[in-house]
Amino acid sequence: MLLKEIVKKVPALQYVVENTQVCSSWGRSLLLNQPFLTSADSLQKNLVRLTNHLSFLQNETASRQLVALLHEINDFTQTIQNLKRLQVLDDIEFFEVKKFALASQKIRTLLQNCSYEAAPLYDLSKVVDMLDPEGSRIAHFYIYSSYHADLETLRKKILQTDDVNEREQLTWQASQIEDAVRQKLTEMLHPYAESLLSNLQHIGALDVLNAKAQLSAKWQLTRPTVATERSCYRGLFHPRMRAELSERGGKFQPVDIELASQPCLITGANMSGKTVLLKSLALSQYMFQFGYFVPADEAAIVPVEAVFCVIDDQQTERQGLSSFAAEMLSVNEILLESKRGVRLLALVDELARTTNPDEGRRIVGAFITMMQRYRVMSLVTTHYSGIAVSCRRLRVKGLATDKITGEVTPQSLNRYMDYTLVETDSDEVPTEALNIARIFHLDDEFLALAGAGR
Repeated sequence: MLLKEIVKKVPALQYVVENTQVCSSWGRSLLLNQPFLTSADSLQKNLVRLTNHLSFLQNETASRQLVALLHEINDFTQTIQNLKRLQVLDDIEFFEVKKFALASQKIRTLLQNCSYEAAPLYDLSKVVDMLDPEGSRIAHFYIYSSYHADLETLRKKILQTDDVNEREQLTWQASQIEDAVRQKLTEMLHPYAESLLSNLQHIGALDVLNAKAQLSAKWQLTRPTVATERSCYRGLFHPRMRAELSERGGKFQPVDIELASQPCLITGANMSGKTVLLKSLALSQYMFQFGYFVPADEAAIVPVEAVFCVIDDQQTERQGLSSFAAEMLSVNEILLESKRGVRLLALVDELARTTNPDEGRRIVGAFITMMQRYRVMSLVTTHYSGIAVSCRRLRVKGLATDKITGEVTPQSLNRYMDYTLVETDSDEVPTEALNIARIFHLDDEFLALAGAGR
């Protein structure tokens, strides 16, 4: 499972990728082709590397120099493959090798000067010397006269002669020598093909690491602990929604939550942040296992093998089906993977909300029972009362009516919502819909009929 496959299904992760400012096209390719890490060892090593790079960023001068050098890196893997096959390189390919070797040497020196072992880079000074015999250290290439004793003489004669036939003959002779030089240079560079490829891969990984570290600093992400039994978050937030709220003068309320290898049922009225919570959990899990720090004040996260987030606005892959049919197919995938013993994080929003309440309650109860039976780390939100199954239950505090002052609008209602989760043993859900309708001054006759009263 690669990052580029998941971003198509998770808009919030696409937002993260868009804000991961890699400098090179090669780095972008490596970022999108990153695998979903599932082993604790690989995750821990990645977290250490990212932590170390954040320390490197404290050296602002070196950090700026690194970014400038990373912008010079291009994907020239095809040229390296041609070199491995001893296919004679053309001048553009020699230029690609020279440009990269120069940048690679500068990055190597920069890291060494900072005593930073982020990328084990081979010394390519001999490659630079081969392609830059005059020592200009400028990223351009042509067949220098110094490559062959006869080239300078021939080139001078070409410029001096007015005889067309003689010029053509001299030019042909020079081109033969130039071709021979290209052949020889290719043979001389051939032993360095693997070193070039290794350095390209390590510098690309460094580009990705640098971009992730910069994003961590910008968004104030935190380094999570790799957990084994339960995932715990303190101050979990959703980066995109926090940014959008901030732009409108609002403030995102982070949430504390803990998940174990059993289901948890969350109840709360509409607009109480249940959907945002599920999206935040899914995003954090993906970020963690794709090598990012996570959006929280503190986090300890259990690695999983797959994440299922069943939310109506993320069911685009089920186009053509009714929302209920799409939801049931997604739920069935969770059940099948659970029975196979796959380690899952299952997040289901308002399960069976589009069917009648009696069937809905039974579907929710059956799903929670299955998650309990197969010990799946799962979170289900519902607005149904009477879910008579044994499981952990949380409730969103919801609308803080005692804090309301003045006129409330749909845009300002968020200020008076308390998204804190509290433990509950009740199977009844909060009933705030009519209260919100009253706050919005809906028609008096309608409210009276609905039982809201005045």
